[in-house]
Parts: sequence; structure tokens; C-alpha cells
Amino acid sequence: GAKYVATIDGNKLSRDEMKSRTSLSNDVDLSDVRMSERNESETNDESKPNETSHAWKLSEEAGGNPTSIAGTQVFGSIQSEKKSVKDETNELLDLSGEVYELDIMKMIEDIGDEDVPVIKRNYNEVTPIHGNISAAKFLTNCWPTSDSSTPTQQTKTSQRLYLHQWQFPLSDTAGRKLCHQNNPLPKEIMGEDMLKYWIDLPQCKLDSPLQYIFMGREDTLSKLHKDNGGLDISIAPIVGHKECVLVHRSDGSNCLYRLDASLEDIDLHRFPLMSQARVWKTVIKPGEILLMPQGTYHQCRNLTPCLSYSRFHLDSVNLLPFLTSLLNRDAPEIDHEDVLWNLTSEMVRKVDEVFDEAQARVKEGLDTADLLTEEVVDTVNTLRTLRHFVREVARREEVRKIVKGSCDRKSKNSDDAQKKPDDDTVVQDFSSLVEDVDLSLHEFRYRSSTVIPPFKARKGKALKNILSGPSGRRSSNVIKRDVSKFAIGGKPVVTFNSALDNNYMSLVNADILKNYPNASRKKVGEALIGKLKPGDQIVVKLEQRHVKGEIQEVIPQMKAAYLSFEEFPSIYDEYQPYDLVRFPNGEEIPEKDVKPGLVVIDISTDNNYRAEIQSTYIGPMARVKFFVSQHTMTRLVSPSLILDMYTPKSRAKKNDSKGLGAAEVIEISDEEKPERPNKVGQVVKVDGRGAARVTKVYRGGAPQDGNSFPTHVDVCFILGSMTTEKMIPIDHVKLAPELDPEKGRGHRQIAKQHSSPVSGNLARDGSVVSPNACA
Repeated sequence: GAKYVATIDGNKLSRDEMKSRTSLSNDVDLSDVRMSERNESETNDESKPNETSHAWKLSEEAGGNPTSIAGTQVFGSIQSEKKSVKDETNELLDLSGEVYELDIMKMIEDIGDEDVPVIKRNYNEVTPIHGNISAAKFLTNCWPTSDSSTPTQQTKTSQRLYLHQWQFPLSDTAGRKLCHQNNPLPKEIMGEDMLKYWIDLPQCKLDSPLQYIFMGREDTLSKLHKDNGGLDISIAPIVGHKECVLVHRSDGSNCLYRLDASLEDIDLHRFPLMSQARVWKTVIKPGEILLMPQGTYHQCRNLTPCLSYSRFHLDSVNLLPFLTSLLNRDAPEIDHEDVLWNLTSEMVRKVDEVFDEAQARVKEGLDTADLLTEEVVDTVNTLRTLRHFVREVARREEVRKIVKGSCDRKSKNSDDAQKKPDDDTVVQDFSSLVEDVDLSLHEFRYRSSTVIPPFKARKGKALKNILSGPSGRRSSNVIKRDVSKFAIGGKPVVTFNSALDNNYMSLVNADILKNYPNASRKKVGEALIGKLKPGDQIVVKLEQRHVKGEIQEVIPQMKAAYLSFEEFPSIYDEYQPYDLVRFPNGEEIPEKDVKPGLVVIDISTDNNYRAEIQSTYIGPMARVKFFVSQHTMTRLVSPSLILDMYTPKSRAKKNDSKGLGAAEVIEISDEEKPERPNKVGQVVKVDGRGAARVTKVYRGGAPQDGNSFPTHVDVCFILGSMTTEKMIPIDHVKLAPELDPEKGRGHRQIAKQHSSPVSGNLARDGSVVSPNACA
């Protein structure tokens, strides 16, 4: 403000009139906020607010009604009336004390050649930027001047343009002139801005690159929105008045119906939950600063021609939302990992400097107590906090390498993932950064000691691919296989010693390219999807293997997203309907925002697994029960995953007359096919489960024509706990009358199991149950 404003009214205001009010949402604890003085020795005690008094107050605008805001009055810096010549040249303007107007010619001379982004007054929220024009053109055609109340060269279109979010630190020329021109807010209000360690550009080194200029005539505005990234925001008018409407970050989706409800035209009949939204409205003017916690929805409208300054802010208070944004990847314009890496490295450097100085003094026999300043304590505490956030990033990297392979974590597609970094690219290993932090804190702890104890890095339980790593104690439970054979493009398909992984690896003769080479080219699935019905058996694709599947349901039209889960290998990837995926914070996702690359949670189970959308599909789908060797699961299947109709394979039989190893393919006759149950009460043997009694038979075909056949059965297991299981495919059971408890082997087994003279099974509560109870 000091560069481009000139005094209109030189009347001095009293000290009380120079108080700056700061509006905060009720997420912030204001109990410790105190007045900050540039020169406390010259400030009277009477000017300080009561430190124990803090309450929600109302801000009254001049001549108007009180405006409801969430916050309290926080006193800003007060200029001392006694200043030296040096102070007068270095002090920034206190905009609350006098009335100023912009020196447009000075601005044009200084930054007129810069390209600035502009938007139209009624812009599209999806693509708000209308274009870029030179700052000189904007200042000449779009900003009112005092000597031209009816400008001739300012068209109606130019008057509607709004200089929107010009990030001046990224400009080499503008950044050198405008960066480092703002005193930070007192640390009692905002901690040290950690963003200043992010980018090492000459024009903004050790200053935040996320600083912006907004400029426009009256009624130009930024529509209601929130800024992702996990960063706080401050807004300070330099010239003019700005109306700000704030909505609590939890209410934008719920109470404002994902911003479909308008604050301009409130309709409580159509949007009844708007009545519960926490909304604040205030007007800020030069000398006042609006502070917004991360995630706050806000809308800003210029009530008069207004030039305002805004910046994002990161300190220890909002590190957790910042890390959450990193994991959600909801702000691609911010390189969270670079910020975290550079910030942590700088904190390590500062702590190491204190350690080196302390050790130098110890060697000379000098005292080190005065090195422990308040600034050093803050730095060490910040580093301790950062250590845990860095470790979480490192932990996720370790998991990603195990379940996804060692690929670039920032890549958005497979092509980028295959590219090797340049020779001068530094690969950020957050595990090594954690060790650097631990070593630095260890040395600082013993900074005043003559002998530094050896440092032992913390080593947790190593993460590894269970199927390919060292066998360990439970080696007997792990199927020993070469897991690399089941990788696709170097990325693991299986990782865990689970039923799905192990059964998948048993599919040694189920290669898709070998058995169904033309399925994708001929688009077999697209031709079959309209003809399928429940009970049909098909061949489906599961990664690079084919398995048998049974149609459970055919869905004519489905909108689904193909999910890749963060902490699971690709064999667990699957389709989920749009309505079963949510933003990581639990909010519903508008259909237009369901896109590849979006990080979501899957709410089809209570676990709410995090996943990334790989692709989307709209069209007919089938819900299919997969038979992966001895493992079954149900998934949604698109036509591209359907390879063919399933037909039973013929059985090979050795023929000794044709020589050793020769085989003759013969068809299985009807007599050789196992008998299947067809009525309730029959005793059957379930694959790998033992004897059971049929309690229900499901039939397919056309029962009304007498052409029905059994497709599934419900059973109650005879031995053991008498558990039941439903919808077992008919080809997984076969008749076994010899296992009937009332005769043969089954009877003898029950006799051994119970020594009681009373025949029957014991129920879970200890009572005796008749063998026929299941039926």
C-alpha cells in the first residue's frame, strides 16, 4: 500500500480510531490473543485490551447496523507518534488512519508491463479466468479515475472486468518490487509463515509465493467457493471497501447443497437445510484484516472500487489439514511435498546451527544457556511436530512401493510413471529425512555435553511383500511363488498372504492372451452383455488371468468408477457405483466431478478405504460372482472384462498305447458327471467344507414349462457348529447319501463326537438338536 497511495485527507485520527478489527471464524481459540506493539516501550498501559476478556462481538459499520461476524476485536500494530527519520522511511503505512487514493500513473510506471489475469463480473466457476491483459491496459480502462466520472474510453465490457488473484511473486520484475513489503502479523495471532521456505526464487526467497492482488470496480466479486490446500487465508483492503460472506467449512456441502443453494436468492422451501448454515457477513476496509481458517467458504464483493491484498498461510496450527490436502491431492497448484521437504530441511539446518555453536562454546568452556532463546524453542518444537508428518509421508511411500511398485508418486498416468527422472533431479526420500530430523533432535538434546551419545535410528517393523520376502516364522502358511511373474508393467498384482492372492496365483494355466487372444479386439463382451441373464456362466478377466463367473444381475445402465485402493495391490481394484464413492471428508461428489485421478473413499463397507479413480464407465454392467480357484467374490463387471461364455473343459485321459505322456481327449459322459441335489433334505458334500443338508433349492430355466434346473442351494452343515450358508452354486455341491447322520460314516462320526446316549447334535447353547433339525 505504501508504494501506490497518496493522502486525500491529512487529518490525524485518535489512537482508538486506529484500532484494526480482525474477523475470525469460531474455529480459532482467541483466548491468548494480545495486542502487538511495534514500540511497546512507548505505548501506554491504558491502550492495551483486557487480556482475559474475549467474547464474540459485533462489528458496527459507519452509520449502519451491526454486522454479525464470528470473531473478536484484535488490536493491530499502533504507530508511535515519536519516530526517527529512519523509522519514517522504513515504516509501512497504517491505512486505518487516513484516507488514500491510488496513484494510477505510478502503478502503470511500476508494473504496467505485467500480464494480469482478469475475469468477467458474471464468470463461470469452472473456468473463471477470462484471459490475461497488461496491467497498464487494466488500470487505464477498468479502474475509475477522479477526473473522469463519465469516462470515454472505458467501455461497459472493460468496467465489468475484475483483476482476479494475480500471483505477483511468480513474476521476476513484479516480485522484486512487491515481495518482502509486508510485516508479518504478530505471532500471537499467526505463527511464522512456513510457506516462505517453499520456493527458492530470487524475487521471493524467504517470502511466500502465495500472495495475490485483487482489483476491481464496485460490484465485481469472487463467487462463493473454498480454496483447497489446507491453508489459512488473510484478506486486507488497501483502497476501498469489500463485503465478505463466510460459510463454515462443514456447511458448504451439507447445508448449501454443494453450493447449489444461492445466498443471493434464499429458498428455504427448496433448500430447507440452509436455515442451519453458519453464515457470517461483514465489511472490511483499509486497516482491517480478515483471517479465515482453512476450508472456509467465502464470497467477496467490492462495495466500492477496491484494491486488496491476499495471501495463504501455513503454520503449526494447520499442518494436519495441509497434510490431508497432500494425501487427497485436492490442490495440484501447491506442491505439498516440496513445501514439507524444504520446510523440514530448513528447521533441521537452524537446529544444527544452534548445536554447532553450543559445541564450540563447550570446547572453550563457555556457557550455552543464552543460546536457548524463544525463537530456538519455537524452532525445535516446530521440528518435533514436523517429524511426525514427515514420517506419515514416509510410511505411505513404503506401503506404496510394496503394493503399487516403485513408481513416481506424483505421476498421474502410466506413461509418466515409466519416465526416468533427469540426472539432476533429486529424489525425495522421506525416510532418510525422518532420520535427519531424529539425528538433529538427538544432538540438540545433548548440545551442552562434552560427549555426544551415539545416535541409533528408530527402526520399526519393516514393510515387505509377504509373498516374496523372507519366510519368517509363518513360512508354512505362505505359498512360495515367484511374485514377479504376476506383475503388470513392473507393478505388483498380489502382495498379501490372503485367500484371494493365493488362489489367484494358483491360476497357472489361465493366461488371457494364450486362451482368449481376440476377445478385446472382437469386443465379445459388448455383444454378450445384452443377452446375459442371472445364472449364466461366463469367463471374466481378473488382471492378466481369466476366471469363471456367474451372472447375479444385469444392470442396463450404470455409472461406475474403477478404483485403485491406496494400500492394496491391483488385484483388489474394482468398479463401484458413483453413489458409493465420496470425497475423503465424506461429502458427496457431484457426478460432473467424478474424474480419473480423484482421490475418494469407498463407502460400500464400513472400512471407508481410500482409493484413486482410474477411469469411469457409463453403460450396461453385470454383477458377477467370481470363482478364483477356491475363492469367491462378487464384483461389478463392464463389457470389456467379459471374455466369453463359459463352457466346461474336456478331461484329458492317459492312453498308454500312444506312448508315455501322450493324452487322449475324451468327453465326460452323463454317467460320469457327479449327481447334484434337486430337493430339500438331501445330504450333500460341499467342496472343501464337509457334509451338509439342503434347506432350499433355487431353480433356473422355465419352471412353468417344466424345464427348470437347480442353480443354487442353501445348506446347513451337519457336523460341528451347524452353521448355514446360502446361495452355494450347484456345481460346488454333490449328493453324498453315505454321509447321512442316520446311517453309514456320518452316523459313526456323530457317535464319536457325543458320548451322550441322546442322539443328535449339540447347539451353541448346549441343547440337543435333532439331526433333522436343519431340514
